[in-house]
Amino acid sequence: EDDGHKFFEKRAFKAENFYVGDQESMAEAPAGSVQVIIESEGERVFGAEGHHTTILGLKYLNRYAKPGQKVLDYGTGTGIQAIAALKLGASSVLAVDIDHEAVDTTMENGKLNGVADRLDARLAQNVDGTEGPFDLCIANILPGVLIDLAPHLALYLKPGARIGLTGLKKRDISNIKAAFQPAFEFDEEHMELGEDAHLPTWSEKWGDQTNWVLLTATRSGSEIDHEHMSARAHGERVEMDLFTIGNVVIGCVVLGVMATLPRLGKLKGE
Repeated sequence: EDDGHKFFEKRAFKAENFYVGDQESMAEAPAGSVQVIIESEGERVFGAEGHHTTILGLKYLNRYAKPGQKVLDYGTGTGIQAIAALKLGASSVLAVDIDHEAVDTTMENGKLNGVADRLDARLAQNVDGTEGPFDLCIANILPGVLIDLAPHLALYLKPGARIGLTGLKKRDISNIKAAFQPAFEFDEEHMELGEDAHLPTWSEKWGDQTNWVLLTATRSGSEIDHEHMSARAHGERVEMDLFTIGNVVIGCVVLGVMATLPRLGKLKGE
């Protein structure tokens, strides 16, 4: 059971060899675990409750993070993954988010964990790529945003760098791969949480745990045609948006039919 994912309470959870929670919960941390203290959540900041994709991100870091790496954490939320990378020996981490509160929260948590001197949390609008190149990237964001970021992330990472892309469900895989290729060479297998993963009942609000995935890839050594890659990413984003709109329309039609059936039955009875 220690090798799986075990939650001790809503504010503390175990993923791989990481134990994440507030300072009080650290008394429950298993011996030898990498402790990540998260005290300041903020009202809208994502990540503190152990979302399926946060756990996948920690699983990815446990496999690929190495001492001395320069790491990019895009979509940092509460800073869990950034702090985890630093606890594993990263020389520095640039943690990026679109939310002011997330940036402030990440730095506060960095101070609690004693890693603030190697942590730089910034708003996405203040990142221009000169901070790189990076050896490792973890990006936990909505799939549409990931597609938009594909050409930028390709520029930020050095050839041979590893990237982990999550915030995704299985249905998103083909669009994501198409947007990131050929700048990235994807591994044949993706990471996911199996049916035997130990998750709390409240995690059901995020859907079937086996639907969430993390794609892993290596930055190729090829030169990037930024304009072409941006156009390709735009095409994948449009396709994804049309698919989403289509599903919404179908859902509305189904709900409309279901709402009408009882009325038709009543009229027939009259």
